[in-house]
Amino acid sequence: LTLTDDGLEIAQRIYERHLLLTKWLIHLGVSGKVAAEDACRIEHDLSIESFDALRAHINRDMGIE
Repeated sequence: LTLTDDGLEIAQRIYERHLLLTKWLIHLGVSGKVAAEDACRIEHDLSIESFDALRAHINRDMGIE
């Protein structure tokens, strides 16, 4: 599998969303399995603006700035 530069950028952005959303849901007390499944659903439909705001909030909340 070979991705174009644009394809790689999109894949990295989606993967970052998945990791962050999964960690956050687990932090909130959701089981790892459910957190990963829900993150997979959320990561594709969330706007860039909303994700950036969530990422900033989550990083502050979890102390990982």
